[in-house]
Amino acid sequence: MHDPETHFIEQLGLVAEEDGMPRIAGRMLGYLMLHAGTHSLDALAEVLQVSKASVSTNARLLERMGLIVRTSLPGDRRDFYELPDGQWGGFFAVVKRKLERMQGLLGVAAAQVSPAKARRLEEARRFYAFLLEDLDGKICRWRERRRGDSEG
Repeated sequence: MHDPETHFIEQLGLVAEEDGMPRIAGRMLGYLMLHAGTHSLDALAEVLQVSKASVSTNARLLERMGLIVRTSLPGDRRDFYELPDGQWGGFFAVVKRKLERMQGLLGVAAAQVSPAKARRLEEARRFYAFLLEDLDGKICRWRERRRGDSEG
């Protein structure tokens, strides 16, 4: 457990857990970040030393979030998962959805409470709006930068 790869995988699991995700989802993400290509549920369960059911549940979660993709191989009925190259825009999308949900919740709540409480909620809503202001632009600029990096 002292090698840098294992340490990174374990630390990403803890970071994910702090963000409200299952630790195993973070560990899976860490492993897939370090190991390109497709990986079966059996292989992921073995390397992460967790049950196949837990890996399956967390793979579906990460897939729904748009962080990993499920693939198949010709002649093999199993599902395989991978973190595709250039997936970082998908991470932006996850962050954007969280910010938009919070901004929407604050807006609805501000319309339903007393004016004094609404002011505080509206200030928080404006903060989230500020964070969202140029997120799409950042995503576009990232994709342009990435294209430039791969061409150079």
